[in-house]
Amino acid sequence: MVEFCPDCGNLLRKKPCPCGYNDPDSPSEDRSLLKIWKPPTPNIIYCKITATPLEKLKKMLSKGLRPERLKEVRDKIKNHLFSCSNCVYYHEEINHCRLRNKFLTEDSICKSFEPFEKT
Repeated sequence: MVEFCPDCGNLLRKKPCPCGYNDPDSPSEDRSLLKIWKPPTPNIIYCKITATPLEKLKKMLSKGLRPERLKEVRDKIKNHLFSCSNCVYYHEEINHCRLRNKFLTEDSICKSFEPFEKT
C-alpha cells in the first residue's frame, strides 16, 4: 500500500516525511516551521475560557448584553496575543502541535485553539 503525507503530499516510505509529519520526537533545528493564522471566533474562545455554553452566549448577545471579557478576547486576537504558545496542544520544546501533528511557530494559531490559562 502506498501512503502519502497528508500535509505536503510526499510519498511516505520507511522514514518520516521531511515536512515533520508523524515524527514529533526529532529536533526542530533541521526542519522548517509552518505559520498558520486561522483563529477561532472570539465567541468560541470566550466560551472555552469562561466555560459558558455557546448557545447561552448567543442568547446574551441577541439580548444586547456584551460581556467585557468578550471585548478583551477580541482585542487579544486582533493584537495576536493568543497563539500556539497559549494552547494546550502545543509542545513548546520541540515546536510541535499534537492535535495537528505539525511543527508550527509559536505565533501560529488554528481553529482548534484551546487556551490553557483561564485569565
